[in-house]
Amino acid sequence: MGNRRPFDIFLCHKKSSGKDFADHLKLGLEELGYHTFLDSKDIPKMTDGTEEWIQIRDQALSESKVFILLITPGFNLSAEVLKEIRSAREFGDKKFLYFRHRDLGRKIVLDLEGKKIDLGRQEQVSFENKEELLRLAHGILIQNKDLFPVPASPPEKTEAQKGQNQESKVSICAMCSKQIKDQPIVETIDNRLYSFDCPDCVRTFKKFRSVYGDSFP
Repeated sequence: MGNRRPFDIFLCHKKSSGKDFADHLKLGLEELGYHTFLDSKDIPKMTDGTEEWIQIRDQALSESKVFILLITPGFNLSAEVLKEIRSAREFGDKKFLYFRHRDLGRKIVLDLEGKKIDLGRQEQVSFENKEELLRLAHGILIQNKDLFPVPASPPEKTEAQKGQNQESKVSICAMCSKQIKDQPIVETIDNRLYSFDCPDCVRTFKKFRSVYGDSFP
C-alpha cells in the first residue's frame, strides 16, 4: 500500500442505527488530525471479494491504537460488530472507548463466541447527538496524549481555503477545535481569553482545566 498512513482509530458501529453518528465522528476526527478507519469510507467499493475486504479491515484493526464502539440500538445483534470487537481484543494493546446513546441502558452483556463481556462494568460515555459525540470523543483523546506521542497533523489546507480563512477571520473553538460559525462565546480563564462554540464546550473546558491544570489543553 505504499506510504499509506496507518490508522490511529478504528470506528465500530451498527450501520442501521449508527451510520449518521459514525460518519460525523469520522469526519470530525479526521479534521482534528486523527486518522480514523470507517469501513464504508476506507474500504474501496471495488475490492476483490470478501477476502480482500477482511484483509483491509484487519489491517486497520491491527494498527489502530484506539477502538471506538458506538453503542446504538441493536449493535449487539450485529455479527460483524461482534466480530470486530472480538478481533480488536485479540490484537491487544488498544484503548477501548465505549460511547452509548442516551436512550439505551448501560447494562449490556456481549457473547463473543462463548466468552461473556459485561459492558456494564466498562467505563461508558453517554451521548445524545452527533455533535456531542464528537466533542466528548475529542475531549477524551486529548486526555490520552500518551497514545499519540507525535501529534497528528490535519490535512494541509489549499491556498483558496487559507484565503477564505483570512478573509472571514475564522474563530476556532478552544475545546472542540471546530470552526465557530456564529458569534463565539469568549471567556477569560486563568487570565487568558478563550473562544468557544457553545456553552457545553465552555463547561467541558473548565472541567478539564480544573483537573489537569496548565497541562490542558
